[in-house]
Amino acid sequence: MTDSQTILSAVDVSKRFTLKRTPAATAGILTAVDKVTLELTRGQTMGIAGESGCGKSTLGKILSGLMQPNQGKIRYMGEDLAEMSPDAYRKFRLQTQMIFQDPFSSLNPRMRIGDIIAEPLVVTRSGSAATRRSAVETLMATVGLSPEFYDRFPHEFSGGQRQRIGIARALAPSPAIIVADEPVSALDVSIQAQIINLLLEMKEAYNLSLVFISHDLSVLRHVCDWISIMYLGSIVERAPAHLLFQRCLHPYSEALLAAVPRISTIDSPQPVLLKDDLPSPLAIPSGCRFHTRCRYARDICKHEAPDLEWKRPDHQAACHFSEELFLS
Repeated sequence: MTDSQTILSAVDVSKRFTLKRTPAATAGILTAVDKVTLELTRGQTMGIAGESGCGKSTLGKILSGLMQPNQGKIRYMGEDLAEMSPDAYRKFRLQTQMIFQDPFSSLNPRMRIGDIIAEPLVVTRSGSAATRRSAVETLMATVGLSPEFYDRFPHEFSGGQRQRIGIARALAPSPAIIVADEPVSALDVSIQAQIINLLLEMKEAYNLSLVFISHDLSVLRHVCDWISIMYLGSIVERAPAHLLFQRCLHPYSEALLAAVPRISTIDSPQPVLLKDDLPSPLAIPSGCRFHTRCRYARDICKHEAPDLEWKRPDHQAACHFSEELFLS
């Protein structure tokens, strides 16, 4: 249950990268995140979904303080990160930890795993060496790793075990928020459920708020309270998970939901195929950014960008025709 207190929020956040001309690419401004506003309440699991290249990971790094936005504000407990004192910002960084997508490259191969997990405690000078080791061994046991592995190196572990190490490292400074960036996409299917269930167990045990980034809507349906759908850097739909799966209000969400694997029956709906490829974030289409791939697009969609609006209680969408297409 959540107490409805907003613990982390983004207000009109944008992130752009300047690309230099190379033999393989042209110069330009890449818009990775475009005017995103969202809120994470205490105890909530918020999902962020979309195709590869839509800006999910960049948004996750901005929310966790690993990257600064070009525009907009990130607020922790109501305080703007840009206006925080150095001490307050250090506290925020400890309270907001990230679990990375690739368990193979996110761990220092030259460090023993006990030292990797203990690093946040060393940085903050928490306790003595003996108490830190005891805390790390307890964390290792909590995430399903034998404390006997303390002095081993990352290359001695499987992908699933490495992700458990990453989870233990994120839990070490006793955070309030964890941003999990595609935490199971690099793992075998047989291991994914174990890591997802571990994250949910840790969320309850440590009273965490969780941002869960994934392209897999079936995973988000299982773990999230709310889901935001991203397309070309922008939020195009946001709703409680159960409402989104009952009746989405945006054509892009409709296509994503249709692509979720399911057991086929005679009455199963036909998949909604998207036209063309994802446009380049170097040249975002005018008007509705989805109109180049939308089977419902009309002339207004080419020229006028729809706002993200409340279409019904607890459900937002950025589509000119949500009421006609999905609410009629």
